[in-house]
Amino acid sequence: MRRDVKILAVTGMLGTGLAWGDRVPVALRTMETFRVTDVEMVGLHYLSRKAAIEVMGITAETSVWGDTDAWAESLREHPLVKGVVVARRIPNGLLVQVTERVPVALIATPLLEPVDVDGIRLPIDPSDYRLDLPLVETTQQPAHGSLLLPEDLRTIVAEVGRLMTVDTAFLHMVSEVRPGERESLVARWADPEVDFLLGYGLPQARLREGLIALADAIARAPGEMPIEIDLRFADQVVVRNTAGN
Repeated sequence: MRRDVKILAVTGMLGTGLAWGDRVPVALRTMETFRVTDVEMVGLHYLSRKAAIEVMGITAETSVWGDTDAWAESLREHPLVKGVVVARRIPNGLLVQVTERVPVALIATPLLEPVDVDGIRLPIDPSDYRLDLPLVETTQQPAHGSLLLPEDLRTIVAEVGRLMTVDTAFLHMVSEVRPGERESLVARWADPEVDFLLGYGLPQARLREGLIALADAIARAPGEMPIEIDLRFADQVVVRNTAGN
């Protein structure tokens, strides 16, 4: 068959396929012309392209007319993946847009494991990445075989994730987070060693007030290093130092 005739034939089949949508005839699905040879992955950082393709079940025999919803659902079941959109690129390509889960804290289970804002344990080796994340101290442990943290621990992790969006610079100074009294969190800075006592939902302006109070206390009494900046009470900042004041 002459080249121009082949082009017309393929063009005709493409038009037919697009008109049929997901109800493409079996004859088109089995044609070598439509076997997937090009998969573009967008949004991957922690999950490898090879692993994503394997999870989706894409092989050398896969047709571009396969079930895009099924491919997306398979990849969405991976713990690193939060959302997936799969689109065809006729005649032999796929575009896969992935929204990965982002680690916001570390949990000792007893090994250090990253977790995302939803409290999902993520299969990421912290030694492979420079994860500048606070360690959440807890005596609770996930249920055996579960990727989901206990509810109380998920609440803490969710607040850490919120603080990351409110004031990333503040959170980067935090080395550890633990539950406090009266439904609060204790965020410990490593340098200087000081605990910030935080109620849930604090805005950035309130965090800034705590930082101003810390700087003022250090300037006023260099020999009495603050050990606590208490932001749990409305309209006031309580500073406690090494002298017990």
